Amino acid sequence: MIDTHCHLDLLKKEDLEETLKDKSFEYLITIGYDKKTIRNALRLSEENAHVYCALGFHPHEAGGVSDDDLLWLKELASKHPKVKALGEMGLDFYKNHSDPKKQEEVFRKQIAIARELGLPIVVHTRDAEKKTLEILKEEKAYEVGGVMHCFTGSYEFMRACVDMGFHISYSGIVTYPNAQALRDVVKRTPTSRILAETDAPFLAPQPVRGKPNKPAYMRYTLEVIAQLIPNTSFEDAERMTSENAKRAFNLVKEDKKETITYVINNKLYINLTNKCNLHCAFCQREREQNYMVKGYWVWVNKDPTVEEVIKEIGDPRRYEEIVFCGYGEPTLRFSALKEIARWVKERGGKVRVDTNGLMFTFLPKEKLRELKGLVDVWSVSLNAPDKETYNRVCKPVQEDAFEKVVEFIKEAKKEGFRVIATAVGYDGVDMERTKQLALSLGAEWRGRVYEVVG
Repeated sequence: MIDTHCHLDLLKKEDLEETLKDKSFEYLITIGYDKKTIRNALRLSEENAHVYCALGFHPHEAGGVSDDDLLWLKELASKHPKVKALGEMGLDFYKNHSDPKKQEEVFRKQIAIARELGLPIVVHTRDAEKKTLEILKEEKAYEVGGVMHCFTGSYEFMRACVDMGFHISYSGIVTYPNAQALRDVVKRTPTSRILAETDAPFLAPQPVRGKPNKPAYMRYTLEVIAQLIPNTSFEDAERMTSENAKRAFNLVKEDKKETITYVINNKLYINLTNKCNLHCAFCQREREQNYMVKGYWVWVNKDPTVEEVIKEIGDPRRYEEIVFCGYGEPTLRFSALKEIARWVKERGGKVRVDTNGLMFTFLPKEKLRELKGLVDVWSVSLNAPDKETYNRVCKPVQEDAFEKVVEFIKEAKKEGFRVIATAVGYDGVDMERTKQLALSLGAEWRGRVYEVVG
């Protein structure tokens, strides 16, 4: 199991000792939410190999947070490898222990730090769905993604968060008798985005309600999740949430060399992010979590900074083209993509972006114009001749995903980009019909052989 959100420093001594010895936990994420608990979380993560931490300022603490405090947080997070996320941060308009405007200010500033460091964020939100979404979008939180902690929101809110690349973390609240509405949301949450947490020592599940919570009680939450998702055992729920957590917090074991850039056939590929907003049936990462591409392990433990990518590129004229690719969706980091592409073009390089074409699901289409003169070629994964096939093969969370891909191809052509539409010859995909659709949209065409990657 992986408890993605607990406060180990707040546990009773005997519960802490029991938790740290519990071999059923592969990893624990302990949370620092003010100066004292931030220091405690760092200490516990450094003392225990399987403990990692997320650091940030809780909205209740926002009133006392200064810019110097935020600089201190940034320095800690940048120097300590056991820091896997920033947070918990966010908005709490239920209790309003801090002024709402101050909460918003501190939330925005912490998102900016996370984007700069390439770390996901852990979001606390209560009675603030609309404003939380507004801030996440305005501050480009989709570039780093993260976790909606202790989720209790609506189905619509969950879908909006998933569309921005966030994972949804469920706590013991799902076990409460009066939480049927929340259980209905769990049933409709994409299984690739579900996490489990305890928030210990708070929010003990129903069978032990009234007692101090502890990570061992997460099994009660997993039992309910297993009951809510069809054809799912406890072991399935345990495994599913653990693997999701590894992706959310970049906890994949470091037995392979991380790869930010890699060269294939004199083209330099940039692995800008691991995050993707599709779950294609033909994709290696979805089928078997295999990130190997022609001898390269295409995975990074955190999104690389602009400076890190530029340093690895060197002279872009050495390569036939610079390709934003990897196993993630590069447009999710629009600002970084734009800055790197500008740097490449200023030095005489050629830029191609391999995309799933879903940029218009999280950015206005006018943003495409900002890349004119910076991107030479868009390679767009069309992958199907119609919506029904696309939904079956690519498994989008957005209802209008296929229409958005078609719209992206049209707009890119309209703006003067060279566009290549591609598809994988996966079972049930009519490649000839897909080719004809691509050509009718004015795009060039390239068919791809299933399981030939890179």
